[in-house]
Amino acid sequence: MKSKKLALVLTGVIAVTLTACGTPSTESTAGSSAGTSAESSTGASSGDSSKETTGKSTGAEEEGKSEISADNPLAGKKIGCTIVYKGDEWCSALASCLEDVADKYGCEIVVEDGDLNDETQSKQVENMVAAGVDMIFVDPATPDGVTEAMNKAVDAGIPIFIYDGYWNEDKAVTTVTWNQPLTGELMADYVIDYVDKNLNGKAKVVVLTLKSSTHCVEREEAFKEAVAGHGGIEVINTQDCEGNREKGANAITNIVEPFDIVVSVVDNGAWGAVSALQARGLTDVKVFSMGAYGSEPFEALKNEDPNYEACVVVPPQEIADTIYQAASDYFEGKEVEKTTNIELAVADSSNVTDFWTFQ
Repeated sequence: MKSKKLALVLTGVIAVTLTACGTPSTESTAGSSAGTSAESSTGASSGDSSKETTGKSTGAEEEGKSEISADNPLAGKKIGCTIVYKGDEWCSALASCLEDVADKYGCEIVVEDGDLNDETQSKQVENMVAAGVDMIFVDPATPDGVTEAMNKAVDAGIPIFIYDGYWNEDKAVTTVTWNQPLTGELMADYVIDYVDKNLNGKAKVVVLTLKSSTHCVEREEAFKEAVAGHGGIEVINTQDCEGNREKGANAITNIVEPFDIVVSVVDNGAWGAVSALQARGLTDVKVFSMGAYGSEPFEALKNEDPNYEACVVVPPQEIADTIYQAASDYFEGKEVEKTTNIELAVADSSNVTDFWTFQ
């Protein structure tokens, strides 16, 4: 029986209810062992829009649908927003959540694709400043890459709200994110437990990373550092899947040396690995994702997919709800926490119903 460990990651504590959000898709792993969890930034990715959604999130989803007063402080305001990379399903889902919550508050938002590029995001922020938006939500690819543009916004009196990622300067109203290193540590704990229980304490691991994302590199490094102390777990190969399923699949296809486990920093890489493993008939190799949400990963866990073993649960709706609440508090003159890290957990076949209601 797999155990479930929950990790609270917080500076400002929020009671997290894992609520669902529709997950568009383009591209995209199974188990036993202990559940756990805690950064998509690029994060993570989730469901496939080509598949019918057959469930919804558990928890207080209806709370997120509660009526918001028409005279709330965000009503009529214009929000500029750049997200790190819409090509990642989880980010695409988060973009949809941000748009949906804007409707609830009666404000306008345009979510632009940063395409994992500092220069692109900088130009987007500068254009938002020129357009005179009331606030800007930024999911930066790197902690410093958009600094000059964001400083222009601050100088113009436009408040900056950081989500999913980080900004190294202390000028944002708030940062709504999750602890990236802890994500890697939680996945390492899960993998170690799995290896000890199922592989006699020895495993060769392939890591799929995303080098252009600071968030993902932090997850990768924390995971590797944590498993290094195990003794029986060896990371034999690390490939940059660039947040892309096809590249993740190609990476796994081209690895000749035998391996037991694939760990991906994002779900797109995980699903690319699954497709490659299934094509090679390697059903004994298990895939672990450091960030996922939605029907695709949860259905796979419920149905005990032969490869997709477990994932860190990162609910995009929670980030969207939290950043809008922070913006509302700010414009109402209330104190806003400088940082809020959402709560995370590891889902597997033993506990997936804790996070998703299946029809």
